[in-house]
Amino acid sequence: MKALLYDEIIYAIETETTIEQRMFEAERISSMNAKKAMFEHVQFIKCQIPDNDFDSSEFINVTFDGCDLSNCYLKNTYFKNCKFLNCKMDGSSFGSASFKNTQIENCSCSYCNFVSTLWENTSASDCNMKQSFFSEVTFKKATFYNINFSNVDFFKTKLKGIDLSECMISNIMVSDTYTELAGVKVNIYQAAELAKLLKVQIV
Repeated sequence: MKALLYDEIIYAIETETTIEQRMFEAERISSMNAKKAMFEHVQFIKCQIPDNDFDSSEFINVTFDGCDLSNCYLKNTYFKNCKFLNCKMDGSSFGSASFKNTQIENCSCSYCNFVSTLWENTSASDCNMKQSFFSEVTFKKATFYNINFSNVDFFKTKLKGIDLSECMISNIMVSDTYTELAGVKVNIYQAAELAKLLKVQIV
């Protein structure tokens, strides 16, 4: 079922109800105040929804496929059983958001703010996340494959047990004590790159 996304959100917020069992295709909204909006079993297909404020919203069993979510404000937002497929999310702020049982595939997420987020049973693959902020993040069974993490800030984020061997991690930023890197899994070429960060001379 198709519906006008703007009208659905306004109605749901005013009545404090959840938008359920909907499919939005090729919808366009921007600069909208959609704080505390709730979505469940919803599909967004090729929607243009940049620059919107979804602060403290909930997305459960929601799929974003081919959507533009650039520069959106998604602080404190809760994602469970969600999928982001072929999406553009550059410059968006996910500060203190929770990702649970969520998949992020083939998405552009450069310059994003993921500070203090939770990634639980969540995977990301074939994504560009360069120059994003991942400081003070909590990873619980998170997996990453073919991610561009170049110039990413991992300050105070424990990477123990995280396999980054198939990712690009050039010029990542950590604290002066390098405690974030304890237990991280990397390949031999990445180890040489990290050795430069640690000021280790390989002879």
